[in-house]
Amino acid sequence: MEIKNYVIDCGRLTGKQEAHRYLAEVFSFPDYYGGNLDALYDCLSELPACTVRLENPWGLVNLGQYAVGLLRTFYDLSLERDDFELV
Repeated sequence: MEIKNYVIDCGRLTGKQEAHRYLAEVFSFPDYYGGNLDALYDCLSELPACTVRLENPWGLVNLGQYAVGLLRTFYDLSLERDDFELV
């Protein structure tokens, strides 16, 4: 099984809307992506086996408390799926 690799430059997460636009681009989400944490979880759960690497984690500070929810979304999915890895 081939594992897809995604890289998220957290420095590009400058606000909620910008973060969701950037994530939609990185993951090639469909046009109907809702741009919120529930929609993020749903779309991520539809991806094939993958590794998601967070680069420049200092950029998460731009999201304030929202960064906690964002990270929790990735973390929760990594707990649910053996083929989804967050590094």
